[in-house]
Amino acid sequence: MNAPALNRPRHGIVADIGGTHARFALAQISGAGAKISRPASLLASDYTSPCAAAAAYLAAEPERPAKLDFAVFACAGPVQNDAVTLTNLDWSVDRAQIEHELGVTRGRVINDLEAAVLAAPRLSPKDARHIGGPEAGQIGGVIAVVGAGTGFNAAALVRLHDGGQTVIVGEAGHAGFAPVGDLELDIAARLEARFGHVSVERVLSGPGILHIYQALAAIKGASEKATTPAEVSDLAAAHDPLALHAQQIFCEALGSAAANLALTFGARGGVYITGGIAPNLIPILSAGGFRARFEAKAPMEGYLQAIPTSVITQPYAALMGAAEAMTAIAHEIA
Repeated sequence: MNAPALNRPRHGIVADIGGTHARFALAQISGAGAKISRPASLLASDYTSPCAAAAAYLAAEPERPAKLDFAVFACAGPVQNDAVTLTNLDWSVDRAQIEHELGVTRGRVINDLEAAVLAAPRLSPKDARHIGGPEAGQIGGVIAVVGAGTGFNAAALVRLHDGGQTVIVGEAGHAGFAPVGDLELDIAARLEARFGHVSVERVLSGPGILHIYQALAAIKGASEKATTPAEVSDLAAAHDPLALHAQQIFCEALGSAAANLALTFGARGGVYITGGIAPNLIPILSAGGFRARFEAKAPMEGYLQAIPTSVITQPYAALMGAAEAMTAIAHEIA
């Protein structure tokens, strides 16, 4: 169902708050839809709260409107009643805090994967890299976004019969990891001995790449040269065999996890990979292992072969989605 027409454009700020970065942009919603401008990325650890980071962004932004109508914060954590405690960052924020501290008429808090999946249908070819399957999915089909960064999560965009749409988002990163093959079983067993429950996020995240690397080192009896996810990436860039193997396992396991979510959501419209990791691993993701594991779900190979997979390369896609999330209720702002 279409929202009522706007009598004037609404202006605001949108935010994408992850475990490492806090990204912001100015946003405008009009009869032509939502658009963002002046995006910027801040290091979350430099600030005491999401609103403090937003205030710093606005203070340095010469093009900010005199009056902000709204603010939408897309946050990496479970959202309830316009409030969230971030999963991988010691921050909390809610609607009342946003409205009070930023002086906006209407605040909203949504999950960051909700923002990403709302942006997905509006991405141009230069905003995403196709990495397998047909170029386009089923028209009007469910779209899924899988996010691997500091943490892991997923969301689905479902089109409704009345012309509207809704988003399904949970905490997929805390579901159990499903290893494939003897090596992944060995890695999972070592992680279980170390952590107990082996969630998807323990493996398919920035820290997860380090966990894979450490487990591989133990399995192979090799010395560990990396102590952080960034160091694993640096070693892989220098052609270190152990680090490259860890990245390959990550990409293949990501293919299996993405397929599980495609089957769960019925995502015939396509599956997008977002987050800070995948854009840096496109050569490995495109080499075939990711897509082979995505399709290796007998007897559903044909079902999955018809689903395109892409990596979102637009760093501010979630900001686009956050602005889109406001369009349905922008008319409520006087």
